[in-house]
Amino acid sequence: MLHAEEHNHARNEIGLSGGTIYDFDHSRWGGGVHLHYFRRLGEHSRWSLGAGVEQVWDDGRHFTLALGTKFEMLEKLEFGLMPGLTFFSHDDVHDDHEHGADAQFSLHLELVYDMLHWKYFHAGPAVDYSWVPLGGDAHIMLGVHAAVCF
Repeated sequence: MLHAEEHNHARNEIGLSGGTIYDFDHSRWGGGVHLHYFRRLGEHSRWSLGAGVEQVWDDGRHFTLALGTKFEMLEKLEFGLMPGLTFFSHDDVHDDHEHGADAQFSLHLELVYDMLHWKYFHAGPAVDYSWVPLGGDAHIMLGVHAAVCF
């Protein structure tokens, strides 16, 4: 098991979350995956900065590129906030996309509970929420998060 003291010394994290998504705006289910990299601001800091990419598959598809921050609220509970740009495929630009643009501002929120620890690897449940205010897309993902810290 990884002790909290060892966990706090790892400054870099590469993580992957995957699961099932529900698109609120179109009342449909699909799948999604989110890959990110975060670096702690200091050796014992609870704050990290990073970047991520998310891919969603449902009746349509889109991907998001984002930059943001992560905060370790409790020893095993983390919250991420990542604003970015969501790119819709040409097949997925619906009539309800107000501006019809292929790329829109988006906001991605992630809550992760690191239930399992083994050396520099951790995994656990994750809940992600993604919102594209002008793009007609809001979805939630329930899934699993796994990461390697170094």
